[in-house]
Amino acid sequence: MKDSQKAGYQRKTKIVRIIARLNVGGAARQVCALHQELAPCFATRIITGRLASGEQDMSYLLPSEENVYRLPQMSREVSVWDDAVAFWQIWKILRRERPEIVHTHTAKAGVLGRAAAWLAGVPVIVHTYHGHVFHGYFSPAKTKMFIAVERMMARLSSRIIAVSESQKQELALKYRIAPPEKFSVVHNGFDLERFTQNSRASARKKLGLVPDELAVVWAGRIVPVKDVELLGQVIRAASAVSEKIRFLVVGDGEDKPKLVSMTKECVNVSFLGHQNDMGPIWAAADLALLTSRNEGTPTALIEGMAAGLPFVSTDVGGVRDLAVGPLLELPDAPGWRAANGFLTPRTPGALLRCIQEIARTREMAREMGAVGRAFSLKKFSLHRQVEEISLLYNYLLGERPPEPQACKEAFSQPKKIV
Repeated sequence: MKDSQKAGYQRKTKIVRIIARLNVGGAARQVCALHQELAPCFATRIITGRLASGEQDMSYLLPSEENVYRLPQMSREVSVWDDAVAFWQIWKILRRERPEIVHTHTAKAGVLGRAAAWLAGVPVIVHTYHGHVFHGYFSPAKTKMFIAVERMMARLSSRIIAVSESQKQELALKYRIAPPEKFSVVHNGFDLERFTQNSRASARKKLGLVPDELAVVWAGRIVPVKDVELLGQVIRAASAVSEKIRFLVVGDGEDKPKLVSMTKECVNVSFLGHQNDMGPIWAAADLALLTSRNEGTPTALIEGMAAGLPFVSTDVGGVRDLAVGPLLELPDAPGWRAANGFLTPRTPGALLRCIQEIARTREMAREMGAVGRAFSLKKFSLHRQVEEISLLYNYLLGERPPEPQACKEAFSQPKKIV
């Protein structure tokens, strides 16, 4: 083999990963994790924009600011001028970096990043749908426009990643974003072992929970798609029927004042704000609650399961992919019982009935928690995700070079994000 060929094998494939902003949420967590964990095998770069007012920053998950480009013009808001400037800056970065792969995350970055990558002649363009904005976000007219734009962007994409099988089916068959064969399903990956290592007694004491209280944790961005009005209705309904159900609301967002106002007379709720370390919160909890209108793969439920908790959730988006079968229809109310939790319609009564069932049957709750823990640790490990993404990149490049030793060592055992 020629020396130049050997040198070619030693050169790391360059990836530029683009996300609109590193705000609190599953997408930012996944981007930071992949940027760090793929570094032994790939030359990784990140392009990201600015946070919206009131949003919390997850940049603390990055190992450093090295190889991170920050574009203040790229933001959540739609602005013809700022979006055009952000597009031009992304294109210039891609022309300078000359990556083999551009991988975009979230809607705004997916449009600007894929268009700029195509114009810059990037060989492989990948986009991940962590969720989507086709339900629960905008008016019907705007939704149709976004679907049309996403269909155009799909034509520029080498591959589209869905984070669950149901999300793939929804995107391919319901919204017809692209044919099914253009999708790959890669489940999110997390460092979940840390949620198995906290003391329940000390965590509950710190939060002021008494032994017989059922601690219900709702964690996420307090924004419209999470349906905080429904959450407020559940909290108020629970306060009227039991003094032993305590709600711990973790997170911040634009709808927090609305939720606080709805529950201002309720003594059964505590607002904990944004938490960098959810380990102690899940250790203190008895179940995870989700009230969303739409979801991809909700991080909160996966973390709760890893901590050994059952869940109660609205039956939306990719949540059903987290339900371990068999699914049994509830005999006296609408909804489903899984081996690790409950799926319900989006009504306060349906959610509260399942919460009360867990409160009454603690042995069932422990069994559900054990099933959920085993399921989450097996299916959502960071190690598994890194391997699958790496294999997909190499497949899309049409290359099968000998795996560098650094890559072999990186994949030999799970790694943790610090």
